[in-house]
Amino acid sequence: MNQHRVNVFCGQIKFLHEFIDNFSDETVKVNVEQLNKIDMNVTVETELSGEETVKYLKDLLKNSPMGSALHFSVKLQ
Repeated sequence: MNQHRVNVFCGQIKFLHEFIDNFSDETVKVNVEQLNKIDMNVTVETELSGEETVKYLKDLLKNSPMGSALHFSVKLQ
């Protein structure tokens, strides 16, 4: 199992944090390591590669309750 460190940047980060903190499904397990004013650092456990993990998280966050209304970026550390 791979562990990837990912940065998520968003002006309204609290909405994404509420959704993603301690999230897990059959593909990923997410743990928020650090929450700041406009970004958060997360650790993702998955079988996916780094780029696949970033794409999966973007899609996951975009489909969250507030995700479609927010502008955010997801980058591999």
